[in-house]
Amino acid sequence: MTQDWTLREAIEYYQRQGAPGDQGMLVALLREVQGERGGVLPAADVAEIAAAYGLKETFLTAVIKRYPGLRPQEAPHLLELCGGPRCSSRDAARLAAFVEECYDVRPGGVSTRGSFSYRISGCMKNCPNGPSLKWDGELHSRADEALIRTLVEGG
Repeated sequence: MTQDWTLREAIEYYQRQGAPGDQGMLVALLREVQGERGGVLPAADVAEIAAAYGLKETFLTAVIKRYPGLRPQEAPHLLELCGGPRCSSRDAARLAAFVEECYDVRPGGVSTRGSFSYRISGCMKNCPNGPSLKWDGELHSRADEALIRTLVEGG
């Protein structure tokens, strides 16, 4: 990364060039960020760009997927919370709030602390044992904050 380069200045420069309305300028910004960040687009940078331009992160992610040369930084793990009605009535909403606050992440995003993608799924068909979650595809029953901490922090 060059010494004098900052993401904020790049965002402002490309905004003067027409981004985000001019998708070519938006993509040029993403390419520059990727070049400055060692060949990948960190999730935190994508989130900052989206916020600065008033875009949804999901829109920016869709733009990134359309351009094969753009490579988002992948999170090594996936945390899925059951969003089914029975789990929701069994403290799943409290668990979601815990994850979002403690690990600075929103559904569909990548945590800035803990290196995992996070989403709320449909019913996991484990209703009698909820709230349920999946960590890298492995189902966990009767989930609580301690389980989440153990999975995310490896403790």
